[in-house]
Amino acid sequence: MKEIFGNIWVKRCVSIFCAAYAAVIGMFTYATFLYDLEFVGRNMGSFLIVYSVASIVFLLLMIYSREMFVTRLISLLLLPVVFFLLLFNIANANWILIIPPFIVALVMFFAAGTAETMKVIMGTIYLLLYVLGIVAYVVCNMLFGGSTVETPLDMNMDPQSTVYSYYKNDLVHLSEVVDEENTISPDGRYRFYLTDVRDSNTGSVNIYVVPHGQDIDLKFFSLKQKGIRMKVTSKGTRGVVPDVGWTVKKDEKTGKNVLYVAYRLTPLDDGWREKSVTKMPEKNYFEFLGLS
Repeated sequence: MKEIFGNIWVKRCVSIFCAAYAAVIGMFTYATFLYDLEFVGRNMGSFLIVYSVASIVFLLLMIYSREMFVTRLISLLLLPVVFFLLLFNIANANWILIIPPFIVALVMFFAAGTAETMKVIMGTIYLLLYVLGIVAYVVCNMLFGGSTVETPLDMNMDPQSTVYSYYKNDLVHLSEVVDEENTISPDGRYRFYLTDVRDSNTGSVNIYVVPHGQDIDLKFFSLKQKGIRMKVTSKGTRGVVPDVGWTVKKDEKTGKNVLYVAYRLTPLDDGWREKSVTKMPEKNYFEFLGLS
């Protein structure tokens, strides 16, 4: 048994196998750059167990093969990959996704058989990357995001929250407006949603349109499309649930049917306002920096 574990080819095979862990973390990083990762109900606990056990197993395998070239390469590349994983998920507080690979990356950076000079140089670079990168992230969100806080208006609001108190007397109306049958467009390509906005003024209620059917549902979590949304209005009164729905009208010039979001911000409004939905804005890849 000792001869088997000491065999150089066994270590090389284990080292190559460990690349699968780095690939999975890279996939999580890329996926959360394009999507918001949301855990499905109680599956968060199951995912944490599987994710943590897998991280421990691969950490032990990497320590075993720490002198191999592939493992040494992984030990150098994993920290910057986890840095971007941190940036893309810090806003959603997905610490379950961040902490296990960060521990693996940190331990392996020091445990791998990389030359000490290389460790000192790369360690200095990575330290600056994390410190300056997080500072830059915070500054960008403060400059571009400001003090505005948006909370989705739906039936999943926390009853203990301040936002809930604004709408608790109109929950029946809210449930009708945000019902799936009402929010999804007749052609199934779009859906609208409402947000409560807290800012330095009196606040507001915003109405947005986003693509529908582009989310990816997996066993433990869902990947929600992000960075593509069209603002219908930002003039709703905070605490008042607007009436919103879809309507289709024929364009007199082209003869084609055009989709509209019809809305009435308060029951006292004289009539309904409409905004056509013909083309969504380009995807905003830098939404995580507070750019909207």
